[in-house]
Amino acid sequence: MRTLVERLVLILGFTVSGVAGADGSRGAELFEAQCISCHGNAAVDLKTPVLHGQEPAYIARSLEAFQLGGRIDQIMSSMNEIASGLSNEDISALAEYLASQDPCAIDLQIDYGRDGFQEEFAAGREKYAQSNCGHCHDSFHHYAPRIVGQKAAYLELALSQFKSGVRLAPMMPQLLASWTEQDFKNVVTYLSGMRLMRACGDHY
Repeated sequence: MRTLVERLVLILGFTVSGVAGADGSRGAELFEAQCISCHGNAAVDLKTPVLHGQEPAYIARSLEAFQLGGRIDQIMSSMNEIASGLSNEDISALAEYLASQDPCAIDLQIDYGRDGFQEEFAAGREKYAQSNCGHCHDSFHHYAPRIVGQKAAYLELALSQFKSGVRLAPMMPQLLASWTEQDFKNVVTYLSGMRLMRACGDHY
């Protein structure tokens, strides 16, 4: 017969390893089963965001917003259905998994040699700094998403939705109200083009 200490060691050891294994693999399983078709490499041409490397708190809050119907955009119906089937544990596992993934694993193509790219990139960098966007998006302390290196098509869509009020977030409507169409284009070129500043592929 095992002693009480031996039984506790076995129970605790099984619980810790079991939870760790479940947490580590559960997020990957969920992503492969329900997310990869819209957020993986097969979806690089879709107006869906890159989720790899996002802050876990942002992923969790976004999924909870979809569950509660707080997100109203082009993918609301699909995401509401998916999110409604996730438990709190599922959301946590998925958020932690995505946060641990390398954004460079998503093979985005950027035509950095096109006419006007460098001028738009420089102007976008200036507008991004002037508007103090990095206060929220470079620090994560406001639960704001990673947007540096994000897809250009998704950035264009999200910015237009914030400006029109389809999507709501503190400060965004007021901040974007004065932006011109060229400002939008420049900032999108800058943010998506910042992928070139990472060690992603041969261009950095």
